[in-house]
Formats: sequence, structure tokens, C-alpha cells
Amino acid sequence: MYDRTFRLSHWSTKQILALYKCLEYYSGVHYYGSDVQRISDDPSLSDLLPARHPVHTMVNERPDLTQEDYSEANKEFSVKSFIFADHGETCRISCAFSDHFHRAEVLPAYIAMNLYGSLKAGIDLSGLVTVEAGGSA
Repeated sequence: MYDRTFRLSHWSTKQILALYKCLEYYSGVHYYGSDVQRISDDPSLSDLLPARHPVHTMVNERPDLTQEDYSEANKEFSVKSFIFADHGETCRISCAFSDHFHRAEVLPAYIAMNLYGSLKAGIDLSGLVTVEAGGSA
């Protein structure tokens, strides 16, 4: 993402939950001993990494997406199905889109784990938001 290019895709709730389950399992298997775990245990380790290390760029170079970007992704890049493959230090997500186009992304373990963390936070937040109010407020 250094050159500010990115690829869009739109995932239905069903697909995103299935991807979440795959990433949850993958992260559980590969977390211990990973860069993500070591930095989680000792945040000062990230200071020793180069500025362009993915641990930094995942946070500092996220794209700013507009509502138009989301609409375009929904219309043009809607994921119909996907296959998740664990390759140890990487995972591969092969997507089939509604227009029958196929694309595969190979993610290093630390990016897959970061994606899992982001999805978990979003799913947890949506669960909090959709809970009915109770009691007498």
C-alpha cells in the first residue's frame, strides 16, 4: 500500500463471518511465537523494527475509504465464494466474484492475524450495537 493503491472487495455478512472463522482458527494455530504475539507481550519491540515494516504500515497506511468506495465495492467486487488455505507462514484467500472474476491474495501471518483482530473488533462492536436496551434508563 506504499504506492497508495488498494483492491476493493465487498463481503456479505455470511461470507465475512466464514472468513472470520477461518482467520480465527489460523491465528490460533500460528499466534504463539509470531511478531504479533511478541509485540503484544512487549510493545517496545515495535520500536526496533524498520519504519517500513508491515507491523507499522498496517496501522499507518490504511486507506481512507469513502461511501462511494463502499458502493463501488458492493456493485463491482462482491465476493460470491472463497477458499481459505493455510500455508504456514502465509495464508491464501482465493475469491470468486459475482461477475465470475477470480482473485487470490496471499497474506503473511502477521497481516492475517491483524485482519482477524480487526474483524473481531468489528463483530464484537456490532454485537454490542445490536443488543436491545434493557432496564430502566
